[in-house]
Amino acid sequence: MSATSIFFSAIAIMLLSTTIAAESSASGGAKPKVTNFMVEACKNASMKNKIYDPNPITQEFCVSTLMLDNRSAEAKDLHSLIHIAIDILKGQVVAANGNVKQMLQDTKNGTATMRALSYCMVDYDRMVSILNICDTMIKEYHGRKGGANDGLLSSELPACVERVDKPFIDCWLGLLAMEAKKLLDENFAVGMSVTLNFCLASTI
Repeated sequence: MSATSIFFSAIAIMLLSTTIAAESSASGGAKPKVTNFMVEACKNASMKNKIYDPNPITQEFCVSTLMLDNRSAEAKDLHSLIHIAIDILKGQVVAANGNVKQMLQDTKNGTATMRALSYCMVDYDRMVSILNICDTMIKEYHGRKGGANDGLLSSELPACVERVDKPFIDCWLGLLAMEAKKLLDENFAVGMSVTLNFCLASTI
């Protein structure tokens, strides 16, 4: 995840922590119970992250993110927990893309801003499509017991999540040129969740 880590500074982590707190407050519902399984999974993910990223995802960030979905407290295995994490990420991507589309409607045709927003909208759509593939792979994963046609290697799961790096960074570059702070903040939040999903998938 070296390409993504370039863009995630301590400022980005602070931005996302604020976003998570706001989303939790807005939900109005009780937070899910933090289970020992969630804590252990996040501990392993954060340790795995330190191998790949100089600005690692913390155990606390992982738990806070998973707590955005009440199903996390009911997860009994990594497959279920990662499925939930992917759903959280897809929700963030869809929300970010919705704001891009809204700004695009108010943008003058034939401008650099219109072009950047249009590309970003496509990039976010690509991310969701890739994540849908990753989700299916994780649900069906049982380990390779024979040849290439008898199951996936565990390394193919985080590799799938890593494929969203390219459209994510393409969108980030376009938004950076626009200096669109709100959209950039949402993009940072999406990127942090991408890294988290990569780390969780790496623990299977």
